[in-house]
Amino acid sequence: MLCLLGMLLSALNPVCAHQDNRQTTIVGEVHDQTGAMIVGAEVTLLSRSGDRLASGVTDGSGRFSLVATALPGYRVQVYKYLFYPKAVDVARSAMGAQALVITLEVSGVKMEDGVFSDSPDFKAAGITDWSNIGLHGSDTTVKTGDVLAKDAAALKPPNANKSPTSANEISEADKHRLLADAKEKSGDPVAAEHEYAIATKLSGSEENYFSWGAELLLHRAGAAAIDVFEKGTVAYPFSERMRAALGAAYYENGQFSEAAEAMCHASDVNPSDPAPYLFLGRIEQSARDIFPCSEERLRRFSEQYRKPEQPEANFYYGLVLVKKARQSQKEEDFASAELAFRKALSGHPLYGEVCIQLGLLYNARGKREAALVEFQNAVGAAPRLAEAHYQLSLAYRRAGETAKADQEIKKYEDLHRSEEAALEKERKEMKQFVTVLQQSSPKR
Repeated sequence: MLCLLGMLLSALNPVCAHQDNRQTTIVGEVHDQTGAMIVGAEVTLLSRSGDRLASGVTDGSGRFSLVATALPGYRVQVYKYLFYPKAVDVARSAMGAQALVITLEVSGVKMEDGVFSDSPDFKAAGITDWSNIGLHGSDTTVKTGDVLAKDAAALKPPNANKSPTSANEISEADKHRLLADAKEKSGDPVAAEHEYAIATKLSGSEENYFSWGAELLLHRAGAAAIDVFEKGTVAYPFSERMRAALGAAYYENGQFSEAAEAMCHASDVNPSDPAPYLFLGRIEQSARDIFPCSEERLRRFSEQYRKPEQPEANFYYGLVLVKKARQSQKEEDFASAELAFRKALSGHPLYGEVCIQLGLLYNARGKREAALVEFQNAVGAAPRLAEAHYQLSLAYRRAGETAKADQEIKKYEDLHRSEEAALEKERKEMKQFVTVLQQSSPKR
């Protein structure tokens, strides 16, 4: 009944409701990956809708205690310089009798003593050459980079639906950003990039950082985009879209492990948003190995999104499980992966990519007839999916059905040729942008 007493006994009862049930005390502790307590970490308590309720810092023992209006659920944000920020969604009724324990990972990212440069470092910038990655796999890598760049650049800020600012309230920085938007729409991306850079120098807002980095990312200036987004994530550690876009920029620059890590940490700052998990899943889909942080996050994704309308949750988790199964060669591991894929299909039977993965899984287990059926399902579900025809042609050839195999490989080649032409056109456009941008940069 006495909240003060409850605060003293917080380790045993982290949620203490007043008798009128209008306030709650939430306590916890913050430590690093070695178990050492982190002193002076900033802790903010938010409602699920993002309203700020309370804030404080961890004490000399790494503990915190925050009092706020009693609500069904909360988000606890924790940040400490040189650590990756983290958020935890918690339901008041599900917290039990233990204090929250939040673990932060060391980031090692340092801000440049307040120095802002409006010219990105172009020493490593340019169009990534994918030709040395592999023949069949290189196309997948390029396509994944394209999807990540476009989808990450299109992410909206949390307050995207707020009322527009009146003409009298538009700042000089806003004017340059709006001019940049117009330049991009008119087909002048180099001029747009220049205006975004000016806007960010005038006002280092989250919107300006993101818009500038997104412009570079969309036009494949990967290294330059990394430079902008890294600064943006330091200035706005809980900007989920900034971290996701940073991951896309890393991927564009051929830094695949860093890309996966950035997506993992983007999911940590907003655990309930599916976007970072979807980006991470696409990276895993194009990679041969499992990235260290992926399994935990994609498992969390599959547990949070069990509804049929989000089949990707189980699909991407299944990808990780099947990679583990191929390493272990244990039947129970293959069965777990198959179960995840079947869950993805249960609400979305026309998911061609899942059928392909099931077919590959059956091939790995020596079940060629079952694999053939799944590749046929993939072609039926997604007739424009080149990979489905490619795998079906191989399956027919293994089954001795040469004529059908030849038909499918021809369909694959036709689809592949069309995709290659589109990719080549885009490569030329992006290389032209980066070349002009490199030439114009020193003149700023």
